Amino acid sequence: MIIQNAVTCLSCGDYIFSMHRHDFVTCTCRSISVDGGQEYLRRVGAIDACVDMSWSLPDDVYNECAEVVEEAKENNRNKFGIANAVMRKLRERNRIIAEGEARVLATYNDEIMVEEADGTINRYRKVVDGVE
Repeated sequence: MIIQNAVTCLSCGDYIFSMHRHDFVTCTCRSISVDGGQEYLRRVGAIDACVDMSWSLPDDVYNECAEVVEEAKENNRNKFGIANAVMRKLRERNRIIAEGEARVLATYNDEIMVEEADGTINRYRKVVDGVE
């Protein structure tokens, strides 16, 4: 599921986005255009002169987020409870990480590979103490 269909033009600095199918939007200097909304990603113009700001989620993750919103509403959660439910689901599915949190990239027999909060990647040997 496309969540955001957008670019930033490097020539004029405009941040432009397409909100729905066939919503063709062009930057001020006319260098780049976007189209497609949440249906498809289309770029017209100086594609090398823009930064793609689009992002998407797999359909199953998107649907799970929608389900936790419904559950939170049914349990009379306020807007913050609903937002937190979605954030927890995204974190659970490794789509976001908390500030300062390391993220496990891979697990091997006796090692794990971790992306640290500063962006570095390290390998750690698994250690289990007190097992008899």
